[in-house]
Amino acid sequence: MNESIWKSKHGPLLIAEIGGNHEGDFEYAKNLTKLAIEADVDFIKFQLSTREGLLNPLESAQRNQHFKNFELSRENHLELAELCKKNFVGYAASVWHEDFFSWIDDYLDFYKIGSGDLTAYPLLKKIARIGKPILLSTGLATESDKIESIRFIKKINSDYAQKGMFALLQCKSMYPINYSDAHLNVMHRLKEITKLSDIGYSDHTIGIDALIYAYAMRANILEFHFTDNRLNRSFRDHTVSSTKTDVKRLIGEI
Repeated sequence: MNESIWKSKHGPLLIAEIGGNHEGDFEYAKNLTKLAIEADVDFIKFQLSTREGLLNPLESAQRNQHFKNFELSRENHLELAELCKKNFVGYAASVWHEDFFSWIDDYLDFYKIGSGDLTAYPLLKKIARIGKPILLSTGLATESDKIESIRFIKKINSDYAQKGMFALLQCKSMYPINYSDAHLNVMHRLKEITKLSDIGYSDHTIGIDALIYAYAMRANILEFHFTDNRLNRSFRDHTVSSTKTDVKRLIGEI
């Protein structure tokens, strides 16, 4: 396994999470992608999901419709992936449904597993069988959850015992969080209990200070939400997002 997957010309691997900030508008998604490319990040990340795969429309009708409004089509994602590829930036995604693997896999250097899927064992099993490096967020997990999920993936595919095949992100699943809730010292604890060398931080604070501190504490992967403008936005993720200017400043601080 090439260990350089988690390396970057800037030092830590920089992942700009556009996620749902496009709010279902493909042209806006392209504009955000272009801004992230200009910011000189390593990977630009999206979310591949359908509302049917997330929420029961009878139990959660309002939230079901909310997620529907944030969907991009297969063709949209493939175009965004090609845009990244053309500009020598990695395309990344949290893939929330196994039906997407067949058409998006060629564009993924690694699989990102979001906090909400850390114990989704059927999904973990299918990803582990693909055999690409895995980046795992830990925002909703207990310590035992983290250990068990790593053990499960290694049991499915022993290749994940190799250095560079697995990376973890300290994450707090609140939007936004106070600096005091970032708990950056957990990165050291994760390294201690997992023996993994690749540990990073996924940020939900406002501003870039926590990212700077995380790097100073030896995080070698930094993931952050990305937008063009945080002001006067109704969707919560814009509030915790970095802009092109923020990312440039982060790179300068690194």
